[in-house]
This record gives sequence, structure tokens and C-alpha cells, in this order.
Amino acid sequence: MATKSTDEKTPGIGVIPAGAGLAVTLVAGYVACWLVAATPFASSFAHEWLGLFSALSVGSIDQLVEGVIFSAVAAWFAALIFAPVYNLTARADRIL
Repeated sequence: MATKSTDEKTPGIGVIPAGAGLAVTLVAGYVACWLVAATPFASSFAHEWLGLFSALSVGSIDQLVEGVIFSAVAAWFAALIFAPVYNLTARADRIL
């Protein structure tokens, strides 16, 4: 049984790297927006992103905790869908 060399591997992305990358990105974005919203110079643009992941009062510590948790959950949910779909279409593109 022959094994594939590294040049012959089917292109793809793993769920774990995709989930980790998306989670870090969404959590960092949420924390940055929360920091802006917690200041007296808050702008309405920060509040809309915060409302996606938490319904608690803007700028509260509870909102930060809840938002970070749900940002990470949303990222892993997206990765669980994105990675297999990407891998399937990457393989199909190579065949077609």
C-alpha cells in the first residue's frame, strides 16, 4: 500500500485549526468593541457588534463574559460547517 507524498495530498482545512482561528478572531473583535463601548467615548458602531452575542447592558463585565463565550461558540459552529464544505468543494474543484 503506497502512501501519498506531501505534494499529492488533497487540499483541505482542519476543523480544529479553523475553529481556533475563528474563535481567536471573533473573541478579539468582541473584546475590542466592548472596550470601546465601555469608555465614555463610545460610538454606536460598537454596540451593534456587541448585541450579536449578548443582550446584557452595554459595557458591563457580565456582557463581556457572555459575549466572549458566545463568540467562541459561534466560531466553532462556523468551523464545523465551513471546514467540511471547503474540503468537499476543494476536492470537487480538483476533479472538475
